[in-house]
Amino acid sequence: MEMNDKAQLQTIEGLAAALLITLTIMTVTQNSVLVTPQSEMQTEVQLQQIANDALNIVDSAPEGTFQTNLTESVAGLNLSQNANLNQPIIEELDLLLSNKIIPDTVYNVDIAYVEGNNLKTKNVIINGVPTENAVVGRRLVTLDNSTVTSAGGSWNINESSIRVVEVRLILWKV
Repeated sequence: MEMNDKAQLQTIEGLAAALLITLTIMTVTQNSVLVTPQSEMQTEVQLQQIANDALNIVDSAPEGTFQTNLTESVAGLNLSQNANLNQPIIEELDLLLSNKIIPDTVYNVDIAYVEGNNLKTKNVIINGVPTENAVVGRRLVTLDNSTVTSAGGSWNINESSIRVVEVRLILWKV
């Protein structure tokens, strides 16, 4: 009987290809680093997402969903006071955040803006001292004179200018 050298060569090539593919897959999977966050880090990542989502929801909700949105709340601030909870527009924001948006967390709200050449930071809502695992969600709001006037705020903005304010939501679990 004659041996078919061609068939044996194809079998050897197939085995070599299977071995090469197997080694490639093993090398790729062993050299890939899969990072799974620890439970504390996972909580911080979730809180960070909640903080950013809360600010986005309050600022971009359809008209009529809330009495005022984030931009209107910031525009209505009286800047002569630091913690502004005695202002109705901030009481409303505090109730909205605590009851509807982030009910199971503790939070503070600060704003930061540039006036002249100085960065100013004001506490808007204070509910406690943040713990070491606190996270900060940020959202920029743009104020113009008409927004401030209609909200009854005390921002000094000319007719033709705007002011960008960073709203910081500091969020933590107790």
